[in-house]
Amino acid sequence: MLNNIFGPVLSSRLGSSLGVDLLGGNICSFDCLYCESGKTQIKTIHRSAYVSGEKIVEELREWFGRSTQKPDHITLGGPGEPCLNSQLGEIISSIKRSWPDIPLAVLTNSSLLSNSQVCKELGNADVVLPSLDSMVEEEFQRINRPHPQIRLHEIVQGLLNFKNGFAGKIFLEVLLLPGINDSDKNFELLKEFQEQLRPDRVDITMMSRPGAYMEMSAVAGPGLEKWRREFKTTAFKRTRPEHSSQIQETRLREKIGASIKRRPQTPEQLASALGANLKAILFMLRQMEQTGEVELASGKENRQKFYIKRG
Repeated sequence: MLNNIFGPVLSSRLGSSLGVDLLGGNICSFDCLYCESGKTQIKTIHRSAYVSGEKIVEELREWFGRSTQKPDHITLGGPGEPCLNSQLGEIISSIKRSWPDIPLAVLTNSSLLSNSQVCKELGNADVVLPSLDSMVEEEFQRINRPHPQIRLHEIVQGLLNFKNGFAGKIFLEVLLLPGINDSDKNFELLKEFQEQLRPDRVDITMMSRPGAYMEMSAVAGPGLEKWRREFKTTAFKRTRPEHSSQIQETRLREKIGASIKRRPQTPEQLASALGANLKAILFMLRQMEQTGEVELASGKENRQKFYIKRG
């Protein structure tokens, strides 16, 4: 069982993304309303070697040693803020040395980019995907529920400073929740910020899975399209991982468990992400539901059935 490697998961921005969890739990500097990984268990800004770099590389070698798939990206993420791992720089360097032909991406909520050491460590990544949901203080506090020592203006300045010294690509993400951060004020402030930051890509997204504190919600069509049109968002072509109908049941169960531990997914999403037959996924999910390993969490808007890790 690989405790810190999950996927590959299909990503609209990164294609087939092999996830790496640097925290081993829901440890984050935010406790966002919409977080698909669940409620933050430890809210902190303290950096520590939550999972050792040696363990990460060991598990990656094991995964590549028994898999025929080659992901489009290796992505440092998981159910929290990966930059909280104090061995981030060593982990990035080790992965780049061992798998130089696979781009390395890092997901971050941007909260630690005011730390020059964190920016230095992120410097060897190929793609950094920071989020910034609102530049309005009240909205920021309500949607992201940050650690009390985090300041919004420091996040904004940290992003600008990081961009100036970073040679890779930056994909900025803004997640909209109706009635919370889709205000005209936030729209105008983020437009101005985009002109300063000049990221390689901007993604205006919405909830697609049940969140930590709320069900799925949708921004009204015209409103969402306005944001996407004005921010000139784009979408990478989704890359389907290599199909493999020969995955043994034990390995498939392991992959499913590791994948939905990080975020709720539908059977169809699991089949696409894991490169497995949908019937095999459904069969295994039924078995795992009977044994109490997974349970259903239905999305409110479109009644999709998402599977989550029980407990």
